[in-house]
Amino acid sequence: MGILDIFSQQSQVPTVNSILPDVAKQEIMNGRLPILNNDKIFMRSGEHCHFIDKAIYEKKKVNKRYVRRGNGYSMPGIFKGTRIHMRGGHTDVVDNIQYETIRGVLYITNQRIIFVAESDGFDKKISDLIALTPYSNCVELQFSKQIYKLFVPDGNVAQMVLRLIKP
Repeated sequence: MGILDIFSQQSQVPTVNSILPDVAKQEIMNGRLPILNNDKIFMRSGEHCHFIDKAIYEKKKVNKRYVRRGNGYSMPGIFKGTRIHMRGGHTDVVDNIQYETIRGVLYITNQRIIFVAESDGFDKKISDLIALTPYSNCVELQFSKQIYKLFVPDGNVAQMVLRLIKP
């Protein structure tokens, strides 16, 4: 590994192993919603779970840092032991963007999208879903001003379930 390899390293894309049964995946790809049993989440009356799989939530964290750039000078004061300081300059705001990955389980029911994790889990209504962008290993869900980027084993399966629930 050379010195240039240190600067050219790309961020690693997380991989996720599937826990969704193959029979359920085939049903989804054929256009039918399977009803999956689970004992981890509490469902409302009339609510059925159609998708359960491991997922990694990539959370974007923006830390603002303030950098002071200044110039100035000082000169002797009128009295002994004093100085007069003249300062100028400005402060720049620098955004330090970091990505945090949170492992959990993604549940899609006929009413909600639920991400269960140790921290930063969420529960959103499917009726509030504005946009859906599937990738081969990821799905991006947009709710009003917030975007959730979830790495799943197959983004097309999650997209198909949401398209069947919300036509």
